[in-house]
Amino acid sequence: MAKKTVISKVLDAEAVDGIIEFPQNKTLYVDQFTDMAPVKPGEVFQPETMEDVFERYQPEKRNVQMLDLEGRPIKENFKFNAIKDFDDKELVKQSAYLGQQKAAIDSYKTIELQLIKNKVLRRAFEDEESRKHLVVALQAILAELENN
Repeated sequence: MAKKTVISKVLDAEAVDGIIEFPQNKTLYVDQFTDMAPVKPGEVFQPETMEDVFERYQPEKRNVQMLDLEGRPIKENFKFNAIKDFDDKELVKQSAYLGQQKAAIDSYKTIELQLIKNKVLRRAFEDEESRKHLVVALQAILAELENN
């Protein structure tokens, strides 16, 4: 068990915490950093639940900068009303840009899953000529979708 040094010199008669246990392996630096007299603390906020804390402080992060696929900056604001709002799914719900990115990722994952599970499609990609035909067909579909 570590030996502790006890500092027991009380300079102010009104000080509540006059005796402090201080570990041996730490350094304590005490100095007067201001010429002003100490002030009495005002009313202290004593929350009972996390909801009280979020209601009081209403945390938010403004102008969070992200880069789009072309490297242009995008700024978004995030508000936090509960601990769950720090979760990635909740952040995606608050951000239009992150929502678009998640939708694109989900689409790519669906396509990947189809490529893994669909034997006919997988065989089409194995053969060089059928792959070229498939790419041409997909480009035609993409062009049609972009025109409409």
